[in-house]
Amino acid sequence: MKRIGFIGLGLMGGPMAANFARAGYPLTVYNRSPEKCEPLKALGAKVAASPAEVAQASDVVITMLSDAQAVEGVIFGADGVLAGARPGMVLIDMSTIAPEQSRSIAARLLEHGIAMLDAPVIGSTGPAAAGTLGIMVGGDEQVFQANRDVLSVMGKDLYYMGPQGSGAQMKLSMNLMVAAQLASLCEALVMAAKAGLDLQLAGKIISDSGIASNLIIRKVAAINNMDYTPAFPLKHLHKDLGLIIRTGDAVGAPLPVTSVIHQLYIAAKEQGHGEEDSASLFIFLADIAGLKR
Repeated sequence: MKRIGFIGLGLMGGPMAANFARAGYPLTVYNRSPEKCEPLKALGAKVAASPAEVAQASDVVITMLSDAQAVEGVIFGADGVLAGARPGMVLIDMSTIAPEQSRSIAARLLEHGIAMLDAPVIGSTGPAAAGTLGIMVGGDEQVFQANRDVLSVMGKDLYYMGPQGSGAQMKLSMNLMVAAQLASLCEALVMAAKAGLDLQLAGKIISDSGIASNLIIRKVAAINNMDYTPAFPLKHLHKDLGLIIRTGDAVGAPLPVTSVIHQLYIAAKEQGHGEEDSASLFIFLADIAGLKR
C-alpha cells in the first residue's frame, strides 16, 4: 500500500484522513493546531512535527487547506513539504483555490520532480466521513490513473477534468451554483415568512418540489431547525465567490448575477455569520426584513 501523508485536518480534512487509517494505509498527518491530530493518532496515524516530516514518510501527500496562501506556505515554507520531498512523490491538493494558483504551484513542484493533481471535492462533512465525496481532478492523466486507488478511499465518483487547474475550475463553477441556489432559497423563505406564511410548510413545499436539490433539502432542514452548525461555513463560500469573480474576469465569462450575490455574502460575513454554516445567510436576510426568530 502507498504511504499516505495528510495535511489539514479541519472539518473536511479530518474525516477524509480518517478513511485512510480505517482502510489500513500507513498514514502520517500534520495540522497547524496539533490537537486536531489526536483523533487520527487514536486510529493509528503517525503525527508529524512538520509538513517536511510528512513528505519524508509518504509516497502521496494530500493537502486540504483553507486557501492558496495556506497551500503555498505548507508546501514551500520553512520545513514545508518540498523540504522533505523526493522526486517521484505525488502531491494531491484538494483545497479550493483558483486555477491559476493551482497551475503555478504545480509548475514549481514539477521542477523538483514532484507531480501534482488538483482534486477539489463535491460534498460536505457527511460524505467526507463516509468516503463518498465526488472528486474533480486536474493534472497529468497518467498520474490520475496511477492514483485512483488513493482517491477512491475518499470518494465514490472520480472525474478526470483535464490538464492542471481543470479540477479547480470545475469546483468554482459548482460553488457558483451553490451560492446562487442558497441565496435564492433564503430570499424565498424570508419573503414567504414576511408575508405571513408558515416557514416550516414553505420549506417543505420547496423541498418536495421539482426545484429541490440535495443542497436545497439540507439547507431547508438547517433553517427550519435553526441549526447552523457549519457543514460548509459561510466564510468559505464568501472566499470562493471572490475566486469565482476573479476567475470569471480572467476567462472572459460575464457573471452579473454572481457579482450581486457576492455582495450578500460579504455583508453576511461582516455581520458575524462567517463561522456559521452558509445557510445562516437566512438569518442575515431575516434580520434585514425584521423577522422575529
